[in-house]
Amino acid sequence: MNRLNLSTIISSFILGLSIVITGLFISHSGDRELNKNGTNHKEYKPLMTIKETAEYLNITEPQVRTIISSEENMLETTGSYSGKMFPLIRIGTDIYISTDGLNEWLKESTTQRTQY
Repeated sequence: MNRLNLSTIISSFILGLSIVITGLFISHSGDRELNKNGTNHKEYKPLMTIKETAEYLNITEPQVRTIISSEENMLETTGSYSGKMFPLIRIGTDIYISTDGLNEWLKESTTQRTQY
């Protein structure tokens, strides 16, 4: 009977260990999936620089600056701008872009087929 208790304890230990290892594996693979989609809260940035915005949109920094200057020129010359403007914030000489605003701007600009 002593041998039966020892094998039961060893089997239980191995089973428990495998459950813990499997749980850790599943937990980490879920984190990687979140990172691929860019929705992991730890990596979310409410504001991005011009460089980060260019990388996010998969365009160049000069193209981001062209979009900004085109919209600003349109606003200055006509006094108004139809549609959603590029969501930027100026702090001194630095320009930051709202991540949430950028997603909204992107949807609207794509729907309207805006050209720059």
